[in-house]
Amino acid sequence: ECDWSSDVCSSDLIHSVAYFDQLTALPNRMLFTERMRAALGEASKTRQLVGLMMIDLDRFNSVNETLGHAAGDALLRGAASRLVECMRSADTVARMGGDEFALVLPNVSARGDLDIAAAKILAAFAPPFSIDNQELFVSVSIGIAVYPADGATTEELIKFADTALYQAKAAGRNTFQ
Repeated sequence: ECDWSSDVCSSDLIHSVAYFDQLTALPNRMLFTERMRAALGEASKTRQLVGLMMIDLDRFNSVNETLGHAAGDALLRGAASRLVECMRSADTVARMGGDEFALVLPNVSARGDLDIAAAKILAAFAPPFSIDNQELFVSVSIGIAVYPADGATTEELIKFADTALYQAKAAGRNTFQ
């Protein structure tokens, strides 16, 4: 806890604010970057693949515009939960900001495993979300990059995965590229 009058805060609170998204409790961009760099460092030694998925909720802005930001926040929490349920314990699901999430998948055996994981995520978003006693159908678009084929650094992989994400949106959404 913080005593704001004396600027004393617990290290747990400081760590939480620095590394976790306050809405979803997922790792934030800073912790994502640390985990991605660690996965790449390990993969360079073991010659394993590392997958990166950039995920965007399709038409999220219309939820905020029509139902309000509280509904949008509830949807983001629900989306975070579904993403975590799809992943292995070694994977990292992070909220990058807005309605964008990133997944770090270390120790991938084959590129096809990433397609399987992406299909699992799409299936997890098929059922409606129940928000304010309303059913909302929300899909996701996914961009995938794999180390080392698509880049050697976090920045290169993010750029590649973002490009693939926009291709997925252009292909009609609710898909992965």
